[in-house]
Amino acid sequence: MNTTEPIITIENLRVEFTQERQKAFALRGIDIAFYKDEIHGLVGESGSGKTVTAMSIMGLLPKPAATILSGSIRYEGKELLSLSEDALRTYRGSKIAMVFQEPAKYLNPAFTVGEQIREMVMLHKGLNKHQAEMRARELLGLVGLGKDGRALGAYPHELSSGMKQRAMIAIAISCDPDFLIADEPTTSLDVTLQLQILKLLKILKKMKRMGMLFISHDLSVIREIADRVSVIYAGKIVESASVARLFEHQMHPYTRLLLLSIPDARHRGKKLATIAGQVLDATNDPQGCVFAPRCPLAKELCYRESPKLIAHEQGHTSACHFAEEAWDL
Repeated sequence: MNTTEPIITIENLRVEFTQERQKAFALRGIDIAFYKDEIHGLVGESGSGKTVTAMSIMGLLPKPAATILSGSIRYEGKELLSLSEDALRTYRGSKIAMVFQEPAKYLNPAFTVGEQIREMVMLHKGLNKHQAEMRARELLGLVGLGKDGRALGAYPHELSSGMKQRAMIAIAISCDPDFLIADEPTTSLDVTLQLQILKLLKILKKMKRMGMLFISHDLSVIREIADRVSVIYAGKIVESASVARLFEHQMHPYTRLLLLSIPDARHRGKKLATIAGQVLDATNDPQGCVFAPRCPLAKELCYRESPKLIAHEQGHTSACHFAEEAWDL
């Protein structure tokens, strides 16, 4: 368990989206802490609130569709939710940066990779054009795009998917942020490229001693890269532990079912486990456990009362009424 002060702390964060007078609950009061020099994995199904969590930290929630109903996001003790847009902009890139899932959408097609890096470091670091050029070459070499200048002068459409992701990482780390968010950065890549990007992120985290939030729907990827993992379901954190602890001992049925659904060569020929039912409708705000309708262990209490995120031994937390009981699925 990390005994240092967290670099980012989120408490009771509740986010609501409104469209055509219909309300959708994206986050239902999450609590999570991130530490420097640690990769924290956030895993869950599509629509569980992973990206909304990242966008909340970055201050990039779409307006006026998204509303933060309650909660706190603190960076080194500084409340980010109370900052003006101009003040928050100084944190983006220089303190907190993000690598997006589909870099082709976020790399500007009208500018070369080198120009986009230079713009970042000139804006946030105050470098002159020559210094920015040298910094861009250094960064592209660091992420494996070579120092020969070809990637520097390339437009995004001239790069492969893997190269685009590396370029996106170079831009994200250009101003030496203390905290990096990687939102499903390997989803669109083949297995070989996935491993290369995961290795690169681990190297950068160690080299620059960054805190990192790594978002994925794939627990096998999380196991490969993360130090600690939090499991999110329907906008609530249901379990959190070190990676070693979580894979050894699950205290929430959803986590257990997620693990059972991972393909395993040792069980070749056997039917994969599935989670029955559908993810909770975002417009539904039940008084009980959000996972109860799909949980094979659910009892009357689960529908009546929402479980709190309780701390157990070895820094392991879970939100299940029956976390301490001996159950199996």
